[in-house]
Amino acid sequence: MRQLLYLLLFAVSSATAVELPPDSEKYIYGIGTDTSYDLAQKAAMADIVMKLATRVNVSTKINQTKQSNRTQVDAQSQVIAESRGIELPNVEVIDSNQKNNFWQVLVRVEREQVKRAIKHQLDTINSDLQFILEEFENYYAPSCFYTLSNEENKRTLLNELIPAYIGIGSEDGAETQFNSTINTFDRTYKRCKKRNRYTLTFSQPVTSTLKNSTKALLKKQGFDVVSKGENTGSVQFNIKAKSSMFKETHFTILTAEILVFDERESLQFKDSFKVKGASFKSSSESVARAEQALLQRVKLK
Repeated sequence: MRQLLYLLLFAVSSATAVELPPDSEKYIYGIGTDTSYDLAQKAAMADIVMKLATRVNVSTKINQTKQSNRTQVDAQSQVIAESRGIELPNVEVIDSNQKNNFWQVLVRVEREQVKRAIKHQLDTINSDLQFILEEFENYYAPSCFYTLSNEENKRTLLNELIPAYIGIGSEDGAETQFNSTINTFDRTYKRCKKRNRYTLTFSQPVTSTLKNSTKALLKKQGFDVVSKGENTGSVQFNIKAKSSMFKETHFTILTAEILVFDERESLQFKDSFKVKGASFKSSSESVARAEQALLQRVKLK
């Protein structure tokens, strides 16, 4: 009798549970479980996106424990699949169920509609990038560097959508034009980085230490400082210094404004801030500490 009751309960549970059908030539299915209907529906859509994942990261965490004379090694692998920016069109909820305060939702999308949606995204991004790249064909300068830096996220999205477009069932070679745009972007951006040249000026005399350290910092951030040259931008440091002494402590406050212009004299970057340096020893040491604090704040990208 007890076994029969278990079988009946199992049958009822199975009848009310949402089952995930296998993907077909026409549909892609996704299932999600969460505490609310809306969250479960979002999880179901995320399940579909995971199937179209364009990037998979695998990480392994190894733990070693030693007991007596034996060492035990435990390795745990974590696989994370990401697919940013994929838009799912006309998602259809085909089943749902609530049980034990949890919702299960089953959704599906038409494979052909997803394919068209991804193709539309690819075409739009590709067209935007091609328009920009035409402007900087055989022209490599600071304006190119800043423009492509701002458009790098589009290049990344284009690259991540290509595998999803192939995986959804596109014809052979359909991705060629998009890969070509990515290669052109990378090649142009690389050349623009090499010719990202600027003159460096200060509004008032500064120590040689600050000037040399600023040049080194700018170079580290991808800015080549030169004395002059064709197609050269400019980095301007407008600095005001104020020194004081209070209770045998020397203070220096630097008010700084940083302006970056490209070779066309278009303002590409602006930042302003105040930094402070203090010293019990001397005014020059407080100045040096204020300059060091200034360098820590400089970031031109």
